[in-house]
Amino acid sequence: MKRIGVDVGGTFTDLVLWDDDGTVTVHKTPSTNHDPSIGTMDGIEVLAQRAGIDVADIEMFFHGTTVATNIVLEHNGSDVGMITTDGFRDLLHIARKKRPLNYSNYQDLPWQKWQLVPRRNRRTVPERIDAAGNVLTPLDEDAVRREVALLRERGVEAIAVAYLHAYRNPTHEQRVREIIAEEYPGVFVSLSSDVASQYREYERFSTTALNAIVGPKTSRYIENLAGKAKAAQVGEDVHLMTSAGGLVTSRSASEVPRVAADQRRRRLACSAAASSAGPRDTRASSPSTWAAPRPTSVSHPTASCA
Repeated sequence: MKRIGVDVGGTFTDLVLWDDDGTVTVHKTPSTNHDPSIGTMDGIEVLAQRAGIDVADIEMFFHGTTVATNIVLEHNGSDVGMITTDGFRDLLHIARKKRPLNYSNYQDLPWQKWQLVPRRNRRTVPERIDAAGNVLTPLDEDAVRREVALLRERGVEAIAVAYLHAYRNPTHEQRVREIIAEEYPGVFVSLSSDVASQYREYERFSTTALNAIVGPKTSRYIENLAGKAKAAQVGEDVHLMTSAGGLVTSRSASEVPRVAADQRRRRLACSAAASSAGPRDTRASSPSTWAAPRPTSVSHPTASCA
């Protein structure tokens, strides 16, 4: 079996071809940042020539990329709107109230200086689900349509939908996705119940917003690369490395681009955590300690040290 691995960085694209007979062929080529798929496919052609094979002989295609990470670092992601529960418009601004200097009013807070979603584009609608998943306030669909129309007029490229306790009951978010498809077809939609279906609102809201920021550009790139690879008959599909070190298909990575973010930072963080960890605190296993329910609606892998 012949396998190819491609790592696309901001400067260079590295490729390696592995054959089960033990032959390894490597190649390095400049990245084409305006469309990374161009440099990738050109590099595959050169690599196949060096190995003396046809690109169609490659049976598996593995891909790691920093495209999503670079979008975040360079602050050049998509314009994003957010629809959330009444009363939670400023959750992304407040975050968890952790500050380097607790009593200083003169400090830059990254989540405030570099807003994931501008406040004017964070829209709220009446709806409420409690922590058990029960509907307390039905979704106001007319309000949703008004807010989607407003975001469409403002030209946002992606809409993040994050409702309180949607990890327990995603029906309101799923209905909003249907309304968005009717009112603003083609816009990228990021649901918190799909992206990060777990409790703690700031983490879930910010992850959903970040997915929306990198979504349009990353999805276009992945779909473009997968299309070119299919046309060239390179492997059965493009398998992308996730932030957890696992693999997802091109379709999964297009739907939730955050899982295709650069895995190296996560691995370094996990290694540092493992080396510095002391004795485990067993209090969390106490019957009196409330534990978050395991998510049941997520089909995409999330970052993990395991």
